[in-house]
Amino acid sequence: MQRLKEKVPDLQYIAEDWGQLDFYEERPPVKFPCALLSVSNAAFTSETYTVRQVQLTFQVRVADAPAVSGTMAAPESYRQRAFAIFDLMDGIGAALYGFETDAFSAIEQKAITNFSREDAIREYAMTFETRYAVVSE
Repeated sequence: MQRLKEKVPDLQYIAEDWGQLDFYEERPPVKFPCALLSVSNAAFTSETYTVRQVQLTFQVRVADAPAVSGTMAAPESYRQRAFAIFDLMDGIGAALYGFETDAFSAIEQKAITNFSREDAIREYAMTFETRYAVVSE
């Protein structure tokens, strides 16, 4: 989350995903555009008795709620605002892809999935993977 805060300043809300975008009865409790992070899978393999490798898959749900549509009849500025989520996802991908520390290997971007919604919120899930070691004593 810190990396996204530093590298993608257009994000207005960055948080753990606890279902904020699933509030269909009312406006979700986020500021748009937002990025919500969650771990979707962690697969473990043993290297030795005390060392396990973890392949961690995480998702970044990206959402925006522009008040304009991206039709060809709309002014260019409306289309740019309507499709700004794609620039935002490019920024998120660039910020995370290849990022690594001593604690985990370089992050790889794996997929982007679109979610159709009835409330005019544009939502995508970006899937990333990384690896790290767990040492037991």
